[in-house]
Amino acid sequence: MGWFSRDEPQRPSGPTPGTVEAVGAALVPYVRWLRSLGSQVPGRAMVLCRLIGDHLEDVVGDPSAKLLDVQTLVTLERTASAHVPDTINAYLAARGVSGAQDMLIRQLTTIEGVAASAAKRSIESARDALEIQGAFLEEKFGHG
Repeated sequence: MGWFSRDEPQRPSGPTPGTVEAVGAALVPYVRWLRSLGSQVPGRAMVLCRLIGDHLEDVVGDPSAKLLDVQTLVTLERTASAHVPDTINAYLAARGVSGAQDMLIRQLTTIEGVAASAAKRSIESARDALEIQGAFLEEKFGHG
């Protein structure tokens, strides 16, 4: 097949963005990258980075996460693939600047709050789906 062949459809590499699978795929290099940082970042920052990873793992491991909206899933995927790494890289470039560590902690705290909120929404979505199913069954079959 040539470059311009129309015989085979182009297949995207990796999971579709905005899916739980994409969050999971972004999480693998994120965890590996965190391990590679070693002592380059303050301990509190590393704790926050790991906590963010824990929230992402919670979402990936939760079957109800498929009920989350696409924007939330894209945000979580970008958290692992861009937001945290970009924040850490900016800190590493400016760590000699007065107040850099405080700025890093504030920014990671903000990101952690977003990730925690998404994990909580996943659980709430599951509860809402269960309530909707119960209402449907009550309407359909009633109390006999």
